[in-house]
Amino acid sequence: MTPDKENIFILAYLLHKKGITHIVTSPGSRNAPAIIVFNRSGWFNMYSVADERAAGFFALGMAQALRRSVALICTSGTAALNYYPALTEAFYQQIPLIAITADRPSEWIDQADGQTIRQENVFSNHTRYNISLPEDATDSRFSARLINTAIDKANFPVPGPVHINLPLREPLYDLDLTNYKTDYPIMEVVSPIQSLPAEIGAEWKSKKKKMVLVGQMLPEQINQKWIERLNNDSSVIVFVETTSNFNHPTFIACTDRMVEALTPQDITELKPDLLVSLGGSVVSKKIKALLRKWKPSVHWHITPDSEAIHTDTYLSLSHTFIMTMDTFLSSLPESPAQFSDYRDRWLAIKRRAENKHNTFLKAPSFTDFFVFHRIFEALPNNEVVHLGNSTPIRYAQLFEHKPGRKFFGNRGTSGIDGCISTAAGYAAVSAESVTVITGDIGFFYESNALWNRHIPSSFTIILINNGGGNIFRIIDGPSHFEELEPFIEMSHQTHARGIAESFGAEYYFADNFTSLGEALSNRYDHPREKPAVIEIKTQAAENALILKQYFQNLK
Repeated sequence: MTPDKENIFILAYLLHKKGITHIVTSPGSRNAPAIIVFNRSGWFNMYSVADERAAGFFALGMAQALRRSVALICTSGTAALNYYPALTEAFYQQIPLIAITADRPSEWIDQADGQTIRQENVFSNHTRYNISLPEDATDSRFSARLINTAIDKANFPVPGPVHINLPLREPLYDLDLTNYKTDYPIMEVVSPIQSLPAEIGAEWKSKKKKMVLVGQMLPEQINQKWIERLNNDSSVIVFVETTSNFNHPTFIACTDRMVEALTPQDITELKPDLLVSLGGSVVSKKIKALLRKWKPSVHWHITPDSEAIHTDTYLSLSHTFIMTMDTFLSSLPESPAQFSDYRDRWLAIKRRAENKHNTFLKAPSFTDFFVFHRIFEALPNNEVVHLGNSTPIRYAQLFEHKPGRKFFGNRGTSGIDGCISTAAGYAAVSAESVTVITGDIGFFYESNALWNRHIPSSFTIILINNGGGNIFRIIDGPSHFEELEPFIEMSHQTHARGIAESFGAEYYFADNFTSLGEALSNRYDHPREKPAVIEIKTQAAENALILKQYFQNLK
C-alpha cells in the first residue's frame, strides 16, 4: 500500500479517536478510496449527499445538532469549491466542520488534466487551519501530527471549519482493508482557564445603566444561574434575539419592536453607560443603528475567538475579552453598588410596545406579518426551528416565542444558500422534529436540498411564496427604483408542488387563513409520515405596506 493511501487510514483512525462519528460524502472517483476505508472501518455513520454545496450545509446542520465536529469528503476539482459557502457560514458561526477534499498529484496541477485545480489552501480565508497531506512521505507520524492538528483546530481555541487536502495517486484502489492500525500517535489539547481582572469587576459594579446585547448562540450555551444573576441586577437590561436561545421574562426579546417604540426622550435618557455584547451575529438593523448613534463610552465584547479582537460592530469598542461567556458572567459581581431604575424604565417601554403589538394583531389580513404570527402560534412547543435569511428571520424577531423551542439560522454570513440543507442535516441526526421557514427565492435556489435520502419524515419546510425577494420592498431604497421588479427582487410565478412531489414529500398549499389553518393542523396535529412542504402564497406589495403600518403604529 502506498504512503498516500496510508494517509486515509491515519485520517480514519484519528477522526474516530477524537470523537468524530458522522461523515457526509458525495459521489466521486478520486475520493472513493477514502469512502471505502471510512465505511469499512465501522467507526462512522455515513451519509451520501450528491450535491457538494448541499452536503456542506447538511453537515453544518449535523454539527449544530450534535455539538461536535462533522467531516465531509468530496472528489477533486470544482466539487471541492462547492463546499465554500458552507465553510464560510461555519467560520462565522463558529461551527466545527472538517472538509476533506481528494486531490490529484501535484505534478498534474495546471497540466490540463481533468478535475485538477489549485486546491491547496483554497479555503484559507475562511478556515481555522489548512493542510495538504504529503503525497510521498514515508513517515506516518508526520502525517498523523498534521491530521491531529487539523482536527483539534476545528475546536480550539474556538470552533470552526478546517481543510484537509488529500492528494491521491493512481491506482486508486490499492487498499489493504485487512489491517486497520490502531497505533498512530494521538495528540491532545488542554484549554486555558481565564477570569476577569478585579478592576473590570469594579467597573461593572459602578455603572448604573448597563445593556447586555446577546447575538446568535446555541441553546443552553449559558448556565441558567448566570442568567438569573443578570436578572437580579436592576442596572442591567438584556436584549436577546430569536436565535440567541437565551430567554427570561425580564429580557427584551423583540428588539425591533422596542426600538420603534422609543420616544426622543427615551433615546436621550436611556443611552447605556456600558454595553456588553455576547454571542454571534445580531439580526436587528435597528438596534445596530441606535447603538452606533449612541456610541456608549464603554463597550466590552466577549468572545472565545482569539481572531475577533477588533469586532467593533457598534463603533464603540473599548475592550475585548477572549473568554467563554460562562466564564465572563460567573466573574461579575453579584449586585450593583446602588439601586438603578434602568431596567424598570426599559420594561415599561416593553409593556407599552406589547400593548400596541397586540392591538395591531386584532385586525389581520392575509399578509406575511399575520401569516408568521399564525405559524408561530401553530408550531409545537418543542419544535426546532431553522429560519431562512431575508424576511423569515426578521419577522421572527417581532414575536414572543414559546420557551421550549430552539432557533437556528445561517447568520454567520446571512446568505440564502444552504438554509434548507442545514436544517435537514440537523434533522437527520436529531430525535427532535425540525421545521425550516424559508422564502421563495431561498427555496427554489436550493431545491437540491430535497435530493437527499437521509431527510426524516418529521422534517417540514414552510415556504412563504410572495413572488420573489420581498425583503427589497421592506428595506429602505430599492422600492423607489423601476429596476426593483425585473432585476432586484427577482419576481416570479413559480410554485413548489412539482418539486415537493417529485422528491416524495407531502404538499400543502394555503392562500387564506382557512387553508393555512388546515395545512398547519394537518401537518402538526397528526403523525408525520413523510417530509412535507407547506407553501403559503401572499402578495408582495401588501406585505410591505402592512409591515410599514405595523412599525408606524409602534411609534
